[in-house]
Amino acid sequence: MYRLNYRTQKSDSSGVAGMGEADSNSWRGHGFFGAFAKNPEKEQAVLRIALGTVVLLVYLAVTSVSHSRNAYATLVAVAFYVTFSVVTYVAVTVWPARSHLRLTLTTLTDQATLMTALAVGGQAALPLLWVVFWFLVGAGCRYGQRMLGLSCVVALAGLVGLMFWQPWWRTNITAGLGMAFSVAATSLYLAVLVHRLEKQVATDPLTGLSNRVRLEQVIGRTLVTRGAQAGQTALLLIDLDGFKEVNDSHGHAAGDELLRSFAMALESRMRRGDTLVRLGGDEFVVLAHRVYDKQGALAIADSIHAILGNVRTVGGHSVAVSGSIGVCMLAEGMVVAPLDARTVMRAADSAMYRAKTRGKGQTAFADAAEMQLGA
Repeated sequence: MYRLNYRTQKSDSSGVAGMGEADSNSWRGHGFFGAFAKNPEKEQAVLRIALGTVVLLVYLAVTSVSHSRNAYATLVAVAFYVTFSVVTYVAVTVWPARSHLRLTLTTLTDQATLMTALAVGGQAALPLLWVVFWFLVGAGCRYGQRMLGLSCVVALAGLVGLMFWQPWWRTNITAGLGMAFSVAATSLYLAVLVHRLEKQVATDPLTGLSNRVRLEQVIGRTLVTRGAQAGQTALLLIDLDGFKEVNDSHGHAAGDELLRSFAMALESRMRRGDTLVRLGGDEFVVLAHRVYDKQGALAIADSIHAILGNVRTVGGHSVAVSGSIGVCMLAEGMVVAPLDARTVMRAADSAMYRAKTRGKGQTAFADAAEMQLGA
């Protein structure tokens, strides 16, 4: 058993550690450079500067040999991009907290600057076409489908504009169409891949339920988008009493089977739209919407107790399991400071441990003091 944030994390019955708490202030994914593992936005700024500088040096060499007007125009566009890259690095360093506005602007500027270089440089800028796909991959793999979609839309709009107004592209319109189809196909493939990876990252492999990553996303979205309706949501944290005895007496295979059976029963009994989560070990969460008071939350808790009360055998072995449940009502009036996922989960965790001190199969509600723990 582990306590959120301040106890050693417990491994599941197969000996694999449960999903650790997601850092709500960090971006998804892993950094290419170890120094920026929790901030891919800063990593991307560094890559912009590095690769942009390499391209700038190449075009400086080209213009020193060939005094082409188009080559000079491309050089200016690349120089602007390197300057923009330095500005983004400074912005991320000074204001490291995540900013969707900043991310949207930088994603848009990436492709827009490249399309401008292709427009003013014509044939001289064609070696930069690979950058279109580099931007697509960077946006999709670092930030998900929305930024991938934005990058794709800007690229396609730019290519259409090139085929209408830029002399070289207007002459070679079939090349433009091929490029547009390539961008669309690559974006579609990346979108499918990113969706699968995001789903895999947010899914507990043993039970198939969502994991802590998904839970924190849903809590955050509930608090931000539902407004006053967030107060109609309850989070129930369930810890299985007797699970350790099942593992010790009958082995990890029986423990795994117990966890899977409970997860399946929980899914079959819970309402449509509620979020079911396995945090790790023998701890589960139900995030239930349209719960208007404590009586509604208590009814859900009682149904969970009933599920566990019906578990008599696992893998042919007799077992006795119950659950200690801590309930946190997401009523905004309970606290002075705004709620966040960490505060809600801490409060439910504290309530669950109070329930456990009362004996097996008990339910306790988080009070106002526990809701202030993370504030």
